[in-house]
Amino acid sequence: MKFNLLFILLFTALFTACSVKDLEPVKYKKVNHDISYTQDIKPILDKRCVSCHSCYNSPCQLKLSSYDGLQRGASKIDVYANRMSAIDPTRLFIDANSEQEWRTKGFYSVSETLRNEDKRQTGSIMMHYLYHKTKHPKSFGTFSPETDELMCVKNQEELADYLEENPYKGMPYGFPALTKNEYNLVQTWLDDGLKNDYIKEQKTTLEKKQIRKWELFLNDVNMKHQVTARYIYEHLFLAHITFEKKSGNFFELVRSSTPTGEPVQIIATRFPFDQPSQPFYYRFRKIDSTIVHKTHMVYEMNDRKLSRYKELFLYPNWELKPHMPSYKHETAANALKTFEQIPAKSRYQFLLDDIHYFIMTFIRGPVCKGQIALNVIQDHFWVMFLDPEYDVALYDKYFLHDNLENLSIPNEYGTDLGLFEMIDIYKGYEKTKEYYVNKDTTYKQYFPKGLPLNSIWKGNGGKNNDAILTIYRHFDSASVHKGAWGNMPKTLWVIDYSLVERIYYSLVAGFDIFGNTAHQLLVRKYMDKLRLEGESNFLEYLPQHSRKEYFEHWYEGWDDDQLNVYTKTKQHTNIEYKTKAYKEEFVQKVLQHTGIKKDSINFIEQGYVATPILDKYTTKAQINETFKTISLPNTSDIIMHFTGSKSNLVYMRIKMNSGENLVYSVVVNRWHRNVAFMFDEQDRLDPSKDTINFINGFVGSYPNVFVEVMQDELPQFFELVQNYDVNNPKHQALLSKFVVNRADEDFWEIFDWFDTEFQRQDPVHYGLFDLNRYTETALSLED
Repeated sequence: MKFNLLFILLFTALFTACSVKDLEPVKYKKVNHDISYTQDIKPILDKRCVSCHSCYNSPCQLKLSSYDGLQRGASKIDVYANRMSAIDPTRLFIDANSEQEWRTKGFYSVSETLRNEDKRQTGSIMMHYLYHKTKHPKSFGTFSPETDELMCVKNQEELADYLEENPYKGMPYGFPALTKNEYNLVQTWLDDGLKNDYIKEQKTTLEKKQIRKWELFLNDVNMKHQVTARYIYEHLFLAHITFEKKSGNFFELVRSSTPTGEPVQIIATRFPFDQPSQPFYYRFRKIDSTIVHKTHMVYEMNDRKLSRYKELFLYPNWELKPHMPSYKHETAANALKTFEQIPAKSRYQFLLDDIHYFIMTFIRGPVCKGQIALNVIQDHFWVMFLDPEYDVALYDKYFLHDNLENLSIPNEYGTDLGLFEMIDIYKGYEKTKEYYVNKDTTYKQYFPKGLPLNSIWKGNGGKNNDAILTIYRHFDSASVHKGAWGNMPKTLWVIDYSLVERIYYSLVAGFDIFGNTAHQLLVRKYMDKLRLEGESNFLEYLPQHSRKEYFEHWYEGWDDDQLNVYTKTKQHTNIEYKTKAYKEEFVQKVLQHTGIKKDSINFIEQGYVATPILDKYTTKAQINETFKTISLPNTSDIIMHFTGSKSNLVYMRIKMNSGENLVYSVVVNRWHRNVAFMFDEQDRLDPSKDTINFINGFVGSYPNVFVEVMQDELPQFFELVQNYDVNNPKHQALLSKFVVNRADEDFWEIFDWFDTEFQRQDPVHYGLFDLNRYTETALSLED
């Protein structure tokens, strides 16, 4: 009897454990009229879902920026995971062409209806996530989609466990729920089977004309054309190309198995320099996904640009007979080797013509989450460029050729490196020092007195001159801007042709987010050397005796001899200095030389006297002057208390009494004692030296927080920023008044305002902001 009872208990336990929990059927009010994906559903997904689900950092790789992404579904594969071996790429629109193909790659549906054991339909995974939010509309706790351990539920059992264990983690994740109307529309559409009325490849008459003209140029059978087209493609494969700005359409340059006039059929390759598996044509494919700012890198093509390409590549004489370069990885991964036949001056000028775009590709790029790559740079620095007339690589035809072996990049060794291979390659970087020695010797021959100030490129001119670019790092993202933004930066770079080409092929064309950890770490360490090269190029403009002191200020705790690729030169400077503040004097000379204006808010002149906070603010000039004072080092106590990875970028709206709105980006620049190390970055920060920059308009793609302040509240707000005490309850309450919490009932209304304002200010470069890094604290369970 006891045995029978024990048997029954064990059987019951096993049966219960193996049974699938029932799910409550999703409840919603069915919409009785026809629903359009394009007109009704896509706008909701764009404004409430795509802000987190649009790139490799999309939770569970669920990309909702297009119908195809929703249909593809989700995956348990973590793109950013450390791994011993490379994995197959999972790029939407490239690596599979149908829902079934994605299923074979491990993606599962989030839109197929689930059923309980009694066969009753309960709704799809996506429907349940939305429904769960309506049952628990408040967001309690913390929410960090990129770092939270998400289950990426695949079936009913996993979904039931998730919903039971996470009552406050419905969708939108950690943000307010959809409105009733939005909710009912989406649920009805999902339940009715995802009807799609989106029409792809819609183009204007001008776009069709331009595309035909450009495809004819790129697919010309003449070998000079073919080599040129390959060089152009490898540099523009990430570009969002516009032929007509007012249309709002953007295109990507791809390699297709089909010629002009037929539907584009992309030939998928891991890298843009890989050889396609079959004959191909260069084609332009319209981007039908929602444009998101983090990957929106605009490149303009028109008749003027086409004429410029011919001027740069076709008209000059090539000393080497045009021939199609090898596609072997060890050669193709390095443009300096691959395209040696194209005159170096043509290649460099091609890059300089759109240098903001090319620097942006490795500062923003397609990776979407790059802390391990970005901790190799300072939070704020300026980049300048060597004028082509002073770059020995351009007019000494032997210099580049003789140094090609010394200019190898780690990407030449593939994407699936072993540990011992990585160590051997790293040891081989002695070639880098050899290149520096050869370069120094060559420059002494041509410029025995050193490079003059005129060797700094003056840019392409225009309203926003690109002779100087400002780079801001926002922890694991970054942004690049034309002009000299901010105060005097800690470091500056000077980039020449060989450096910009190696940066691009190392961090953009040859970087594989799906590669193994050894590949990614090797590229990260190589970027150390490229950074040092850019910085040492700048140091060459300062008096020789001062360079060591500047270098050791940038790399606290390290002697310049310890960084084994930094080679001190004995080259003199060809610039006359009147003071001993060499860097500051050089910057003043360069600004005058290039005609670039100083940042009116954040650049602090010597002898500047801080102004007190006013009792009342009536003009924008008064507001900007207080911003200038607050930007001074050791002036804003608030940044001493908020030092985490999600305390770097604020979008601020000032509501003036007149009805005007002022928009600023508040950028926190973290002070690094040293950026030569890959790990333990937190230990090398010094919050006492952090500074704030206040920039008109929008900077970056990942706001950490929104702030709204009324004009009459500005004195109170400025006092709070300047004197914030984290232990003062009144200060905490006041901060909560200005800062928009992710759980705020008005959050989406505020988000929509910033989104619309960005689109109004810059319609061509507009894209949706990403909310994955919005400050993670929502409500407390005690609230």
